[in-house]
Amino acid sequence: MAAVAGTTQATADQLAIRFDAVRRRTLDLCQSLAPEDCVVQSMPDVSPTKWHLAHVTWFFETFVLTPRASSYRPYDDSFAHLFNSYYNTAGTMHTRAKRGLITRPTLDTVVAYRAHVDAAVHTLLESDPSDEIAALIELGLQHEQQHQELLLTD
Repeated sequence: MAAVAGTTQATADQLAIRFDAVRRRTLDLCQSLAPEDCVVQSMPDVSPTKWHLAHVTWFFETFVLTPRASSYRPYDDSFAHLFNSYYNTAGTMHTRAKRGLITRPTLDTVVAYRAHVDAAVHTLLESDPSDEIAALIELGLQHEQQHQELLLTD
């Protein structure tokens, strides 16, 4: 689905279904992994699974929710640094080669973070099914699918 032109509630509902499917697919890719598997960084040029899970969530929080959902508050302020990646205008970032050293937050916390952000995205999409919001969510989904490819490659 490309950016939704002339977004109606029906197309917003379709986008919400697609959002859930893409987000669920990412978790499904990790189902066979133990929590310990999700923190390993096999080499400096790849990121741990836990980092991917949090980074794609950070993207929705940073570029969709924080600037456009007035009542939204970041889940944890430290995540802005830990899970940023090369988005210099969004702030500082943890060095890619050392992402495997991030022991906290735990995998359970990252999964809770994903659920928190997912619920807020749904609330935003229900209250503001605009073209702008739909386009940003679609961009985030494309971004998440790129990280799914990275997870599979790793």
